[in-house]
Amino acid sequence: MSSKYENIEVPNNQSALEIEHIDSAEAKKILETPVIRYQNSINGYQFNLPFNYRINFVDSGNDSGSYYQFQWKINDKFSIDSNAKGFKRFSVSNFIPYIPSGTGEGDFFVVPDLHSAQLKISDVLKTADETFFTDSNTAIIKLDGRVRAFFFEYLPKSKEYLIYLSNTPFWNKKPQPTSEEELNQLLHQLRMAKNIMKPIGNQNKDWNSYKNQLSILEKDFFNTINTETKSAFSKDTNLKVYAPADQGNFEYYTVFKNNQELEAVWTKLQSAPKNGVISITEADKMFQYLSENNFRFFYNSKYKVIDKNISSAIFKRDSEDSFCLVTQTKDKQFFIFKTFPALTTMSKDYYKNEIEFYKELFENYN
Repeated sequence: MSSKYENIEVPNNQSALEIEHIDSAEAKKILETPVIRYQNSINGYQFNLPFNYRINFVDSGNDSGSYYQFQWKINDKFSIDSNAKGFKRFSVSNFIPYIPSGTGEGDFFVVPDLHSAQLKISDVLKTADETFFTDSNTAIIKLDGRVRAFFFEYLPKSKEYLIYLSNTPFWNKKPQPTSEEELNQLLHQLRMAKNIMKPIGNQNKDWNSYKNQLSILEKDFFNTINTETKSAFSKDTNLKVYAPADQGNFEYYTVFKNNQELEAVWTKLQSAPKNGVISITEADKMFQYLSENNFRFFYNSKYKVIDKNISSAIFKRDSEDSFCLVTQTKDKQFFIFKTFPALTTMSKDYYKNEIEFYKELFENYN
């Protein structure tokens, strides 16, 4: 990535420690920003989520010996109780790792309306230590010493309440996010929650659309590792490859400086059409260069070309559901490789949104 790369714009970090309430105009702007979404059907519910969010049903056991226990009495007639009959929990995660070892973005609870309770946001605010933002069905509040996003919606067909409560481990990020950054992230979570049952209309999956819906912390994550990568190649002109990684040495992606070996790899990878198959054998010596530099996705096997264009190609290994995205940067000085490993349990399209996003991201590196 050359110095011509234009960072994702992030507002200047002001000292947010004294911010007591969220600016209503800023909140409105975030909540109304168009979002690239997809539908996930799970356990009889259809959730329409932003491209970078995943949702999973969590069996809480609903008994006194359950490993998960949650009780919150909001008013005399309405409580969220993980032991109650009909209670369901869905956990939400974010594939953009802006917080190390902490992809969780909170939970959606399905709570049966057993007593025809009229849940009001004012009831929620009465239980809070402090309120930073609120409207008719959402709030950002301090609850038990932690700032959280809250949302509720009544589902008339099933006579249930859908409730979202964030639980983001901001303390895992170093340096610790400012209050402004935390509140910005919480507003993005509220936007996710407020739209989760709304239908998906026409949407453009271009880089500007992706970029505009990212939070401050998400943008900062990509800017930081991009700057780190550019700095590594700038400091050592003989450096062949660099892989930015987290504190546990999990590599986000791998960047190779272009040379004769990489050109040979790229020619081979581009040799098959979309939906075609590439066979790599021991005779394809150019791939040894990748393995010698600690990138070992491509070896003796067959690979299906899932998608391709002049700049990028996406491959699926024939023997398992693992994928690799390869992109040549605009200036043609670098190749970026990102792998998506096979998991024990994963849906057919588990990586679809993630791959599409990183393809747009890498193709907009200069």
